[in-house]
Amino acid sequence: MPKNVDIKRAKILEVAKKRFAHFGMAKTTMAEIAKDLSFSKALLYYYFPDKHSLYTAVLEYVINEMINKVDAYVAKASSLEKAILFAIESRMELMRENYNLFEYSTSLFMQDPSEMGKSLGPFFDRVRDQFSRILAIGVKNGEIVVDNLDETAELLLFSLMGMRTGILSKDLNDCLFPTPDEFELILAKQKKMISIFLRGLKPSVLSSQDVS
Repeated sequence: MPKNVDIKRAKILEVAKKRFAHFGMAKTTMAEIAKDLSFSKALLYYYFPDKHSLYTAVLEYVINEMINKVDAYVAKASSLEKAILFAIESRMELMRENYNLFEYSTSLFMQDPSEMGKSLGPFFDRVRDQFSRILAIGVKNGEIVVDNLDETAELLLFSLMGMRTGILSKDLNDCLFPTPDEFELILAKQKKMISIFLRGLKPSVLSSQDVS
């Protein structure tokens, strides 16, 4: 029975993800999702008591997909920089593909930061932990030197987020989520920042004067 429940739940999340990503949260109803699934509304509400709980579960679902995709790549990556660049490219691709989904989460955060923070906080922690694992590989390979992996991963993630916010707010607009045309600009800036960040973590090479 539990296995059947998991299959049905996964099917609901996949169908709801397509609805939310295409039409947005406001223009999607539970009745439409149930119809897409050929489920009764009662069965859908059995799994998710309201649209907000389903929306939060879909957010978790798509972020888990991204994390698993990046983990699979990192396990075979030839360098730390390639692994991190793949991670930020994957995050940007995820937001582009699910634009309406993530745009709504931003508007919810602006309306009620504390409530939305409860939902998004664990997602941030998971991405930070992934960056920490990626940095650990770089340390193991001798590519970088890091005293505190979690702290450095958090600093890196904050830097990426802050750069995005800075680019979006430089014209004093109120939008904290990129327009489709802004994704490439943000990604290009983030890639440059990653290069600078990693150069600062590379092992120092003693000069001949230092050795003497």
